[in-house]
Amino acid sequence: MSEFLAIDLEPHRICGIEASVERGSVKIRTSFSLAVPESISVNDPQGLGDWLKGELRRKRTSASQVCISLPREDVIVRHLEIPDVSDDELPDLVRYQSAAKSTIPLDQLTLDFLPLPRRADASVRDVLVSTVHQDRIKRLRTISTAAGLDLQSVGVSSVATAGIVALEEHRIDHSEGEIVVVVAQHGDRVEISILGEGHLHFTHSTQVMAGGGQPTPILAEISRALVALQKRLPNSRVVRCWMVGSPDENDKLGDAIRDRFRCDIKQLDPFQGQGVTLGCTPVNEPHGAFGGPIGQLVSRSLEVSCAFDFLNPRRPAVKKDYSRHKKLAGVAAVALLLIGLFGYRSYAVAGLEKKVQQATQYEKEQKELLKVLEPQVKVAESVGEWASSRVNWLEEADTITKNIDGTERHYLTKLQFGEGTRNERGTVTAAGHAKERFDVEGLYTALMQRTDLEVNAKPIKNSGRDGDYPQQFDLDLKLKHPETETEK
Repeated sequence: MSEFLAIDLEPHRICGIEASVERGSVKIRTSFSLAVPESISVNDPQGLGDWLKGELRRKRTSASQVCISLPREDVIVRHLEIPDVSDDELPDLVRYQSAAKSTIPLDQLTLDFLPLPRRADASVRDVLVSTVHQDRIKRLRTISTAAGLDLQSVGVSSVATAGIVALEEHRIDHSEGEIVVVVAQHGDRVEISILGEGHLHFTHSTQVMAGGGQPTPILAEISRALVALQKRLPNSRVVRCWMVGSPDENDKLGDAIRDRFRCDIKQLDPFQGQGVTLGCTPVNEPHGAFGGPIGQLVSRSLEVSCAFDFLNPRRPAVKKDYSRHKKLAGVAAVALLLIGLFGYRSYAVAGLEKKVQQATQYEKEQKELLKVLEPQVKVAESVGEWASSRVNWLEEADTITKNIDGTERHYLTKLQFGEGTRNERGTVTAAGHAKERFDVEGLYTALMQRTDLEVNAKPIKNSGRDGDYPQQFDLDLKLKHPETETEK
């Protein structure tokens, strides 16, 4: 049995538990919620750690090992499609694909990923990749050391919470295409995840007005998440929504979700999840904030299908050294080869002579056939040249959609195609909104990497129309002629 602290680390609040963890069991001994003093700067991890050390001493905690869960909004989570390779090859391939997608060099990031179930009709594998800047991990180490704690793992709150729900979902029979929504509200912070057959397919976070009580913004975020998921799971349907928190939390929100999505509503108190034993009276505040810390420890005691750990990410399996065996096998193979070489030589030469004769005859027949088909080939080439001069707008729309890569960070409000002139194949006019300015710059960078496009990016504006996506952008794209690319 091991003693652990597990905390959810927000800039101005720390929620945590102290528990004993063993195989299949998490026994919670105490829970606490701490408001970080305004005098402690978010840029002072040493000061925050010193303050936390004193608070833990007053709480009389004794565990020295700590697991930290970060809010979903503090990490990047994206879906990737990669070639269908074995599990041993996944870590290296995921890092390679992530480096190609990221605007930040991968050596500055810490990465972990979740393999998703194989789709029967797809030739690719789906993975959910999460990254966080290494400076953030260094800051967490500084806080832990200053607090006298040994940092064991760093996870994501929404993913850890979804792991608790996944254990409950494993007890329920599923039909193909069924998905469930997980909603955990921590004051003004709302984390939304989508599970299918116990696997995490999507996770997102948003901010709402604390104490507002209006479910409309949360319903809109759930709808947006489901729309994003339709691209990959077009036949999916929501059958359940898990409201994570104490029994008296979010009744109004649960009723609104039931009415909007026509699904069952289930309540899950993280203090009463599978494998969790409560040995104390929980802190007197909403329990939704404790889903991340409890989920972190549950993932250490039980095998869950979804868990990120930036300190211990998935890595390629260590391969055994078979070099000595290979050398012995090579010596034996050479000996056998020399014994059979001379007997096989005469047989091989005779076979090669026969193949040469057959190849000569085949070449003669093909030359005669080419002379007969030569007029038809010229006609086909002319048709092909004519077809290639026109723009396949459906294909161009699909390519631009892949460049944009989903709607989590930005979305389009306008996408218009036009005929080209003598100097261009066609034009594309687009407009949209993004969460941050660097999201738009990342989109510009992705488009500029296409050699067949001339990108005219207009200035980025802060429109203020969409509070979640304040950055407005406009694009004029020109599709170049192939001969223009060759001249360059």
